[in-house]
Amino acid sequence: MKKRYIRLAMMLAVLAGICACGHNDPENPTSKEEQDRLTAINTFAYNMMDTFYLWRDEIESSLKNWKLNEDPIEKVQNVRYKDASGKDIDKWTVLTDDIDSMISSTEGVNTTYGFDFKLYFTDRTQKYICLVVTLTYPGSPAEKAGFKRGDVFLKIAGTELTPDNYIDLLYDKFLYAPTCKLTDEAGKEYNLTAVEMYENPVLARNIFEVGGKKVGYLLFNRFTLNAAKDLIDVCRHFSSEGIDDLILDMRYNPGGYVVTETLLASMLAPEAEVAAGSVFETTVYNKIVAKAWGKEELRFSNIVPDDFGEELAGTDISDANVGITHLYAIMTEDSASASESILVGLMPYLDVKIFGKQSHGKYCSGIMYSAKKFYEDYDEALDANQRTLGKKYSEKWGIYIMIGRYADKYGNTPCMPDGFTPDYDIDDDPTEPYPLGDEREAMLSAVLRQLGGKASSAGRSAAKAPARTLGAEIPLERDPLDYAHILLLH
Repeated sequence: MKKRYIRLAMMLAVLAGICACGHNDPENPTSKEEQDRLTAINTFAYNMMDTFYLWRDEIESSLKNWKLNEDPIEKVQNVRYKDASGKDIDKWTVLTDDIDSMISSTEGVNTTYGFDFKLYFTDRTQKYICLVVTLTYPGSPAEKAGFKRGDVFLKIAGTELTPDNYIDLLYDKFLYAPTCKLTDEAGKEYNLTAVEMYENPVLARNIFEVGGKKVGYLLFNRFTLNAAKDLIDVCRHFSSEGIDDLILDMRYNPGGYVVTETLLASMLAPEAEVAAGSVFETTVYNKIVAKAWGKEELRFSNIVPDDFGEELAGTDISDANVGITHLYAIMTEDSASASESILVGLMPYLDVKIFGKQSHGKYCSGIMYSAKKFYEDYDEALDANQRTLGKKYSEKWGIYIMIGRYADKYGNTPCMPDGFTPDYDIDDDPTEPYPLGDEREAMLSAVLRQLGGKASSAGRSAAKAPARTLGAEIPLERDPLDYAHILLLH
């Protein structure tokens, strides 16, 4: 995805404008050093919102009231686009004081125990809460400890989870802790140590014989840049095996990089459309960005772009085109951003059917932009004091900012505003005794039945003992960065 930086004459006016509206508030005195830090970060945050932000016109009045001595993280959250009742329409734009960790998290590199989970009440009394494993990552502490989908844990740090304590236990003793102790239903304790690792999102592949057809299956959990090689290998395998249709399981896929999405789409779209470089997606920007960048189109391609590094850049992937006409997507409320976007772009070219639950509804794309890079890119538009403060205080800061709405080649965004409504409503049940990718697992089984007959595969996973019956699921609020849909700037 090639883009030009916006170097507009208006930047000078913008910078002058924020300096004019930014001043020390006598009711909120700050030290000179703290004021300088606030000035540097607010200058960056304000200009990003006033130039790139998708809903810039809608928040114009809030922009005019921006002051340099305000908390910039809180300010960005307060000014981002809301409806008439004050509810966030934009739930994803966020300023950070740790841009490196933000980027690493979207790359799938995390300090982690290596498994995902959902929370449920243990029964209908709703007195206690449990943690249920949905999947584990290969090579992770969780996999090495024997964790599997459907495992149920009743205690964190030796304490049972209740509606009153589960949030504190979850974050203080588990998610944000370097070590944790979990206790399962049988009373067995597991002590895990988090490690920094890449959680490979290409988690399972299979080919099923269904009604005389070969149906490929791919479980894909995030559109990271590092996933490119594995995606190409999987699609080459499907192509060589001559699959007729594909089931793309993105039930827990919150999104990722647009270039990875486009790469996968180029291996799924009709071969003739890819060879012709047909339009995969278009992007709608605010009037400032649209004027600077012009009409933005993503096109299918048989050549891997430079974004994936020297090992893959320039690789011909025409032999990885899977040659399908029907795409069956498995989705849930955790399917967002690139998971939705890839279907939007492919719908004009393939027969797409969605199984599962309504998707998340992340219909916009953003860029990750560091404050340090901002001060480098716009050095000439800054005065001497701004340059000095920017170099001193911008090192760790950055923003993930919504800049565009994705659409198909006709300009339509069918998942806007609340996500895709599935063609076939199916519940996900992680308490089942079958791993993801096993034809007996509830959602996959429903797809295979709908496709027309009893499925068969080369290998079957041995079932565990039947899982217990649990109470209602407890939604766990996710970090906005989990739903990233990232455009790359060059």
